[in-house]
Amino acid sequence: MTHAEGWGAMTKKLVWERGSGRVRRGAVALTGGLLLAAATTACAGAESAKAGEAVSVEVQPASVGKTTGAAPAVMMTRAADAPLVGLYAHLAGTLVVTEGDCVGVKAAQSGELVPIGWGHGWSAREENGRTAVYDADGRLLGREGDRVGLGGGFAGGFDGHPCATGQVFSANDSQATRG
Repeated sequence: MTHAEGWGAMTKKLVWERGSGRVRRGAVALTGGLLLAAATTACAGAESAKAGEAVSVEVQPASVGKTTGAAPAVMMTRAADAPLVGLYAHLAGTLVVTEGDCVGVKAAQSGELVPIGWGHGWSAREENGRTAVYDADGRLLGREGDRVGLGGGFAGGFDGHPCATGQVFSANDSQATRG
């Protein structure tokens, strides 16, 4: 069959099925609507907390990491020109420094150490024997052992970084819940 013959056969089939197109379009629209509703429902519990809202999380003090003092804490940060992906998951947990001296979060739900990709300009420094994390504007997010809530999601872009020991949570915003 030549290209023209194939095109002609396809055109005839489309014309012949035109009358049943409304039913198909309706089914496609219904299926799309159901998929959208399912996705919205699945993500409803993973929405990032709004700025200024505190996130309450119960964390046992025994699960908190301690600064080893062997080296300054290391943070993975995005480059200034790195695109900021609109991720809306929420990670609640305790700010920790890992055995590799990387700043991360011990997840409140799973207890796993989660490597964090911090925003451009974020920094960590040692204060009174504990690592403190500051945002790009110099505001304190929290210190080791503080409960924090981070908005963002799991994303790439940190391959090869020594702190990228697992799936990296890319933080877009944060709320501290010290205590």
